[in-house]
Formats: sequence, C-alpha cells, structure tokens
Amino acid sequence: MTRTKKVAFIGIFSALATILMFLEFPIFPQASFLKYDPSEIPALILSFLFGPGTGMLVVLVKDILFFLLKSGDPVGIAVNAAVGMMFVGIAGLVYSQKRTKVSAVKGMILATLFTTAFALGLNAFIVPLYFKAPFELFLNLFAFIVAFNLIKFGVDSFVTFLVYKRVSFLLKLEVVERRQRNG
Repeated sequence: MTRTKKVAFIGIFSALATILMFLEFPIFPQASFLKYDPSEIPALILSFLFGPGTGMLVVLVKDILFFLLKSGDPVGIAVNAAVGMMFVGIAGLVYSQKRTKVSAVKGMILATLFTTAFALGLNAFIVPLYFKAPFELFLNLFAFIVAFNLIKFGVDSFVTFLVYKRVSFLLKLEVVERRQRNG
C-alpha cells in the first residue's frame, strides 16, 4: 500500500472515530462522567492493519478533533486519549507479533485488562483533583471505573473481532489487484 493510501485510511478512520465519539452515553448513572463511545473501534482496526503506532495516531487525532468540535474539557479528553492509545497500542503490538485470530483475541484481552488497571490508577489521581474532592470519592467510584473499562474495551474488542476480517479483506483485495497488474 502506498504511503498516500495509508494516510488516506488514517484520515478516514480518524474522521469515523470522531463521529463515533459523538455517540456517547453513560453506562452507570452514579458515575455519569464515564461515558461509553465506540470510537476506539476504528483505531483498533487500523492498529491491527498497520501497526500499533497507526492506531494510536487515530486515537490522538479523533480526541483532538472531538476536543475542538465539542468537548472543551481538556482533562477528560487527555484521559480518553491516554487510555485509548494504551488499549489500541497493546492490542496492536500483541497482534503484530503473530497475525492470527488467537493473537488478536489475546491482544484484546491483555489490552482490556492492562488498560483497565491503567485507567484505575489514572482515575485515582485525576478524580480527586478534577472534582476537587477527597480521595474517598475515587474509592466510592472504584467498582464503577473497573466495570466501565471492562465493559467499554470488552465491547470494543468484540465488535472489532466481528468486523475486522471484512475490513481487512477489502484492503487485501487492493493488494491482490496490484499484484495481478504487476504480474
């Protein structure tokens, strides 16, 4: 694939991820600041196709665009970017070692678990500062933060597993057509 086509895919998937970020909704009313959106799915797909750096770039671009278009909340966007980049980075890294369904599933499971732990640590620091509240607030939200991240990245992983083959198949068709033209 040419560099131009790769950049085009990054732009298209970043735009798609940004649009998907607008489909946000809280899962737990008690922690309404934890909003699910499916925007890491396009980033995870590109992380599998082109490597973890590409997926992480998509996360960064969609978070910057969302911040400029809607959010205005630099703390929430920064946390979303850090957690999202960790998720797609780990999953893409594990998958890139051996490109099989088993390594994809292994990568998504490991990424979900490590990202959940990372998000928990990040929230332990951010929640008291951001809400200007005692650390007990974080302790009260602990179970919601864990459950939210397991659900979010579990759903993102499941959907990616279902659609990845179809998307990668389209790209492989382009590679096959080029090979046939070149003999």
